[in-house]
Amino acid sequence: LEYSMTRQAFGQRIADFQANRFYLAELATEIEIAQVFIDRCIAEASTHTLDEATAAMAKWWVTELHQKVIQRALQLHGGYGFMREYPVAHDYMDSRVATIFGGTTEIMKEIIGRRITRPR
Repeated sequence: LEYSMTRQAFGQRIADFQANRFYLAELATEIEIAQVFIDRCIAEASTHTLDEATAAMAKWWVTELHQKVIQRALQLHGGYGFMREYPVAHDYMDSRVATIFGGTTEIMKEIIGRRITRPR
């Protein structure tokens, strides 16, 4: 966000382009929603009521959102996003592993799917 507020292209800040504002608005909203869900999971974990499927939902959703945010940040940085001098380049390289460590996205979906399809 900070970079898009200071970097200029075609005589205006990158953040001033409507398409970029839309992307930033979408990401800010999704991050806020994810934070509410994570807060709920933390509260449940602290009372030992967090179930495996809900934890899997959180792990899947947040790690995929992390990748989405980093990919959009990389786009906003343009070519600079691939330069190792910029933190976003390191974030981009590191973000993929989060979807693998602790169980892949596919495993998380399997855990969730088993819960929602089991006989009641």
